[in-house]
Amino acid sequence: MTGTGPDPDDTELGCWIDPDTQMTECMVEGAFGAGPAPELMGLMMAGTLITSLYIAGDGTTSVPAIVTILLGAVMVPVLPAQYVGFAYTVVVMGIVVALFAVWTRFTHQGGF
Repeated sequence: MTGTGPDPDDTELGCWIDPDTQMTECMVEGAFGAGPAPELMGLMMAGTLITSLYIAGDGTTSVPAIVTILLGAVMVPVLPAQYVGFAYTVVVMGIVVALFAVWTRFTHQGGF
């Protein structure tokens, strides 16, 4: 007597077995399934990245802004479509820090 058991497509393994899905989609969906929104995670990651690069650098905000913008731009095509907001949040945080760097350079410090 042989049993067939459950269909693999109806289980958690279905995402990993299906050749049409991407590996990142299976991993990222589990991480964000019961947790906070991807945009909030992007905000936290970008804030941590900017702060750590600011502390490790020479006190200028230019390097953290550029690295954050480039990292977010690289993440846009890598992440699945439902998590692209995560990458766009990182890019927006980098742009805000870049605008702050420009404001500091040209108005606060008075140098051209």
